[in-house]
Amino acid sequence: MKKYLSFALALAMFCTVVLTGCGSQSSGSSTAGASGVASAASGDTDWPTGTVTVTLPYSAGGDTDTYCRALFQRVGEKLGQTFVVTNLTGGSGVVAAKEVMSKKNDGYNLLFTHTGAALVQEATGTVDFSYTEDFANCCTVAIDQTYSLVAVAQGGEYGQYSRGWETLKDMIADAKTNPGVVRYSTVFGSTTQYVGQMLERDADVTFDNIDVGSDSATRMAALLGGQVDLLAVNYMNVKDYIESGDLVCLGVMAAEPVDSIDFPTFVEQGYANVVTAKKYEIKFPKGTDQAIIDKLSDACEEVVSDPSFADVLASYFAKPLYRDAATMNTEDPAEVEMLKAGLAG
Repeated sequence: MKKYLSFALALAMFCTVVLTGCGSQSSGSSTAGASGVASAASGDTDWPTGTVTVTLPYSAGGDTDTYCRALFQRVGEKLGQTFVVTNLTGGSGVVAAKEVMSKKNDGYNLLFTHTGAALVQEATGTVDFSYTEDFANCCTVAIDQTYSLVAVAQGGEYGQYSRGWETLKDMIADAKTNPGVVRYSTVFGSTTQYVGQMLERDADVTFDNIDVGSDSATRMAALLGGQVDLLAVNYMNVKDYIESGDLVCLGVMAAEPVDSIDFPTFVEQGYANVVTAKKYEIKFPKGTDQAIIDKLSDACEEVVSDPSFADVLASYFAKPLYRDAATMNTEDPAEVEMLKAGLAG
């Protein structure tokens, strides 16, 4: 089978794992970049001297998992140790975040997540902790601005579940005629909730917001199985279905057109608030030695500057983006406040 959030443009603009010799993935964990000569990263520390566990909040195969593995394969090679990636799902990232928060701050446990869930959860108050205050930020390594709204196409394999839309205009007209009928796959406290709410407000429509699960595979299955009518997801997860004619792309949620994606943005279609960008970040438990944080950050900066890493991201329509901890400490809280303002209307 095929593979499977201007309220301001300012927001958008403001805004795997030792795979050595092995390309397979397990449902629980895998390793990346085990051996090699450590690079001359800064920081007066001999860390790491053993295996480092990287916990990510989503299942294998999605955007977060893919970018994480691509990163830590290379980081492991630079630092000469194994970085084990563990997929810990649940609560749209909350389970994984709390797991890492509970670990020793010795540098051997870290969280790989993205702002699309973490900052929205903080802005909506759906978590009892703070992603911006209760972790030690390390760095940002990538940005994906390809969130797209898709629906089942009429003539494809799953056509029996199509509502006959070919364009965003068709969907909006249907939603206006049938308020509360069009079923939108939302994950409460995530990017999907934000952009869905922005679209409802901008287009003056009301969806039936249904949470069928937080990972892309489950949400995709719900769309293809007729449980929901609309799905907002990274383009990498729907590209094959669009190209085969099974899904139709109604718009891309980027501030500007995205290279290699030949579909109009919501901005181009008159919905300037339906814009989002997911930034992929690394966080340690609070209190982790700054020398450790700096050493990993420096290694990640080297990887982000490597053309081979950029090539991996480009194949999934994403781009490298390096931000150090100081930048994250300033920009992420500011983004939370912007999200709050947008959600408040």
